[in-house]
Amino acid sequence: MKESAVSNTTVVSMPSWYSFKKTKSTNVAKQLCFCHTFCVLYCSLILLQSLLFALVDIFTKIALETVPVFIFVSIRMGLTAVLLFLFFRKSIVHDIRHVRFGLYFWPAFCLAVSIIMSNIAVHLTAATSFAFLRSLTAIIVPLIMTLFFGRKYTITDVVIQTSLVAGLYLLCARGGLSEFGIGEVLALGCATLAAVSLVFSSKALKSVNPYTMTFMQMGCGCVLALISAVVTGSFRTEWTASFFSSRVLMILLYNVLIGSFVAYSIQNKVLVKVSPKTVGILQCAYPVFTAVVANILLGETMNIHGIIGSTIIIACIVAQSLSHEAKK
Repeated sequence: MKESAVSNTTVVSMPSWYSFKKTKSTNVAKQLCFCHTFCVLYCSLILLQSLLFALVDIFTKIALETVPVFIFVSIRMGLTAVLLFLFFRKSIVHDIRHVRFGLYFWPAFCLAVSIIMSNIAVHLTAATSFAFLRSLTAIIVPLIMTLFFGRKYTITDVVIQTSLVAGLYLLCARGGLSEFGIGEVLALGCATLAAVSLVFSSKALKSVNPYTMTFMQMGCGCVLALISAVVTGSFRTEWTASFFSSRVLMILLYNVLIGSFVAYSIQNKVLVKVSPKTVGILQCAYPVFTAVVANILLGETMNIHGIIGSTIIIACIVAQSLSHEAKK
């Protein structure tokens, strides 16, 4: 009688709990990788926004040599609001009809006032002093979050933000601020209102579409700039000929499409997923980008104070990004 062949291979069956544990570990690893990818994406978008703002400042400075500031700002924001309404009309109308108006109006209003104040302040104080004070938004945001929402203020926050102030001072002030006058007060007020807008926009964006928030910000800014133009008599000056020059129109086109439509939409999109504190610190790359762009386009050189300050700011941005990712 033939004997059946028996395999020498031993099959060991693993318990069901092991398979579950392995599957669970794999899923967790995938989720961590997914979170890491999106964290990098969101942080990169805010850095892109900071670069776009740096270009806006330099281009706008050229345009404002011949066009009154409030007229330029009102046209820029008005056209942006029209574009947003044309592209996202259904979402905007839905949110206006169904979401409590005050929830998104006041954050938008604060940002609009901040933009108007910044345009006045930059004319009344040194550009370096303005850049330093305006960037203090990153320091004011966590204070507002602690005051209104009871968020913890950690040792890491203290170290990062103290270092950030030192870096901003070295980059922007470069050894000293001009005397503290009305321009400096307006710049500090601009930073405070921008911080308030960041914090409360983050809350409002849980209920409204980011494009609705951007539309309200641009709409409020347009109305306030028009009122300011009337009060200051800007319409009585001769500006139409210079406004329709090819240079000013190209700058306006960039400011509307890139500096407003894209840049503020990026900010509001990211605020849905990233804390205002992290956004505020990432936006401190703005004076660094401004210095670099000014060096390339205007031939302005950066001294040793600026180089050290830029290095400190970049280190703080990296530290805050890693801190944000760790919390995820």
